[in-house]
Amino acid sequence: MTDKTLTLPGTVEGIDERILMQAVEQNPSAVVITDPAGTIIYVNPQFCQVTGYPASEVLGQNPRILKGDDGHTDYRQLWQTLLAGKQWRGEFHNRRKDGSFYWELASISPIRNENNETLYYLAIKEDISDRKQVEEQLHLTVSQATQLTSSLEFKNFELETAQKELASAYRKLKKAQSQMLQREKMASIGQLAAGVAHEINNPMGFISSNLRSFGKYVDKMAYYIDRLETLLKPQDDLWQQALQERKKAKIDYLLEDCSDLIEESLDGAERVRKIVLNLKSFSHVDAAEEQLADINKCLDDTINIAWNEIKYKATLERHFGEIPRIRCRPQELNQVFMNILVNAAQAIESSGEIVVTTSVVDDRLKIEISDNGTGIPEEIREQIFEPFFTTKEVGQGTGLGMSISYEIIQKHGGEILLDSEVGKGSCFTIFLPVNGTDRDEKGEDSS
Repeated sequence: MTDKTLTLPGTVEGIDERILMQAVEQNPSAVVITDPAGTIIYVNPQFCQVTGYPASEVLGQNPRILKGDDGHTDYRQLWQTLLAGKQWRGEFHNRRKDGSFYWELASISPIRNENNETLYYLAIKEDISDRKQVEEQLHLTVSQATQLTSSLEFKNFELETAQKELASAYRKLKKAQSQMLQREKMASIGQLAAGVAHEINNPMGFISSNLRSFGKYVDKMAYYIDRLETLLKPQDDLWQQALQERKKAKIDYLLEDCSDLIEESLDGAERVRKIVLNLKSFSHVDAAEEQLADINKCLDDTINIAWNEIKYKATLERHFGEIPRIRCRPQELNQVFMNILVNAAQAIESSGEIVVTTSVVDDRLKIEISDNGTGIPEEIREQIFEPFFTTKEVGQGTGLGMSISYEIIQKHGGEILLDSEVGKGSCFTIFLPVNGTDRDEKGEDSS
């Protein structure tokens, strides 16, 4: 209870004045009542808690004792609105007793008698410092994302420039350790991709966290509005006015739309998180060593990374069988899958279909990647796995992709086959050995 008791004029039929006082005193929002001249005649405990001023120090004072020096509020417009007999809503950047600043969302209304004379001004204020902090963090996140985009665009320009320079030097380096050069290039790209994934993952983490917090704040505000209307409902006139204002401001729509927007944003953030995980998995530098790997997951990760090359050209079907994990170098196999998938998409002119199938045949893991693209003529089919052979224009391909893929599969003790028909499409079939001990290790690891 404050140091000064406010006597409310008149009576309210059907409700004890003490109940109204308790409602005001215990209101989670700061409540301030001034006389027509702006002199404070009442504050509730929440006001004292937020500002740090005891009631005895603010009663008889003007609210300007809280005013900061930042000029965020148009006080002229505030008084024009109140003197016109209308409600003013806006934000204050006020100063507490200890000198610290805080943000308030305020609603100030004139209280009039039956002769339309202003008796008091009622201010209901909510501390929105946390929300403002979230907004600042979101703004910072957008700025960081913009900077990251600019950095990536610059990196892309550098890579394009480097590609043109490499194209001019390509003929001179054609016979000099092509396979080693390609591996080194893929390792560099893997490290870059892992770094980019890490940089994206950090801001996405606090974006998701902030969105969840914002959702909670919206829920609290919705609860506060419903609670306020419940308290006003017995006062029919005030309740009807509040109801009209709620409809006028489209509060129900805003609350519902906020929830939808937050849900969509969280879904988008989750999709970005999954893409980052796929990118990390695809470019994992540590995967250069042999390890047990789930080929179905390797294919999934690679498809997600290559999806931008595929989605405009083809639909993709997965027919993954129940297969054991095998001992392999996942990063190298991902490179093989990426080469075949990108080539399949490029072989489709407008719209087509790519099908990826896995199974086990005679103790060998079988992976099939087929498309219904243009197909490969018979006369060049024998050259597909030869180093530097490419059907692409000069500067658009090195001719090393399929030769490196062939070498990787051979190194894994496997086999890669091509079946193609012009006008109907191509199918690459990969066989990899399944070691019996790997089946046992799979069972132990999954227990």
